[in-house]
Amino acid sequence: MTEQQISMILMISFAGLFGLVVGSFLNVLIYRLPKNLSIMGRSFCPQCAIPIPIYRNVPVFTYLLQAGKSSCCKKPIPLQYPLVELLTGFIAVLTFLHSNSLVEFFVWFVLFMCPLITLSIIDFQLKIIPDIISLPFIVVGIAVNFYIHYPDWLQAFKVSGLGILIGGGVLLVLAEVISRLKKTEAMGGGDIKLSAMLGAFLGWKALIFVFLASSVLALVYAVLQIITKNQDEDKTIPFGPFLSMGAIIYWLYGIELTNWYFFEILKSTVNPLIL
Repeated sequence: MTEQQISMILMISFAGLFGLVVGSFLNVLIYRLPKNLSIMGRSFCPQCAIPIPIYRNVPVFTYLLQAGKSSCCKKPIPLQYPLVELLTGFIAVLTFLHSNSLVEFFVWFVLFMCPLITLSIIDFQLKIIPDIISLPFIVVGIAVNFYIHYPDWLQAFKVSGLGILIGGGVLLVLAEVISRLKKTEAMGGGDIKLSAMLGAFLGWKALIFVFLASSVLALVYAVLQIITKNQDEDKTIPFGPFLSMGAIIYWLYGIELTNWYFFEILKSTVNPLIL
């Protein structure tokens, strides 16, 4: 094994471990933000509110060591905690492998991937997307675009500006049309703000892929819910997690998937029609 290979393995391991630690913090945000609790201070047991010692707050390992039960009150630890940590670690590794530098890795993982993971879990559980995440990160998305396109700030402004207008505007119009037809609220304002946030980060061109991918994913989820008869009483589907998944997939593989679709699938479909 060469030094370069060893170095790459170590860097990937670092990215994964960093993701696990960040995932533990995201669990804090997921629990506290909807309850308007301070995100500062020590972690505590959600069952009995007793502070958790640092040595018992090791991501994933603590859950396994304690057999999924709290050390203080012996009540089950929600499976969400290790799953979010593992998911964040996995996405951290993927982000690292698709980044050209450590700076790019930290920018996209911390400022883009982590907020999407956090708001997706909150939306999936409570069907709300906190403004405290989506609105500030619209501004962050603009800043990231300025970082990418520096010193061409005009291009950055166009990319983010159009992304925000089209991202938020398309869902706003769609929600209004469907609401009028169904005479009930079709989509929450949180989804619209999230879409504007995604536009700020990725630009308007990416939104075509994101909307298509998220719609397909949401449809698959809805069908599975019907098949397994596991629908909620209100039968509404949170769209935020699917928008986030579509955005993450685009950032990781969007260009490759788009090229594959247009140059392989369409080519094989159109050519026989021409002949």
